[in-house]
Amino acid sequence: MPLAKLYLLLFWVILSYSPHARAGELDEYTLKTAFLYNFAVYTTWPDTDASTFNLCIYGNDPFGKNLDLLMQKKRIGDRTITIHRTNNIDRLDSCQLVFISRSSIDNLKDVIYTLQDKPALIVADSPGAIQQGIALNMEVKDERITFEANLIVVRKAGLNLSSQLLRFATSVLQ
Repeated sequence: MPLAKLYLLLFWVILSYSPHARAGELDEYTLKTAFLYNFAVYTTWPDTDASTFNLCIYGNDPFGKNLDLLMQKKRIGDRTITIHRTNNIDRLDSCQLVFISRSSIDNLKDVIYTLQDKPALIVADSPGAIQQGIALNMEVKDERITFEANLIVVRKAGLNLSSQLLRFATSVLQ
């Protein structure tokens, strides 16, 4: 296993089992930023010549400056991460990872329709969103950040989630 992957795996283990992963002790959205990054890293993306990986926040941004600070030197493969914040569904076309904020979850069907047949990983942190057709949904359970995965949606987008990632999911829809 390459050293970089070993470090990321170690990060996941620490995040999942450490008391520091508790949502009440650290800012919830700082932890969720780390989850977003690892979701992107542990997803197999279609080949592309693009030099940037577009991470988009749709709706009100709950992450604030932490997202920019934590992502500024990170890469997804060979691509630098560019963060876009938008309230316009039409601007999601070029996004690889889309986080739908709770403020915009009512527009979920429109977002899914806009991104159908595109290699986009749709992520949220809203109750019941996984059953509504997103790929990954983060939750706070017992003061810990957890996530559930919908592999049907992931495969339909032409993506694949690593078994290393799925090992940490609380539930996986297949």
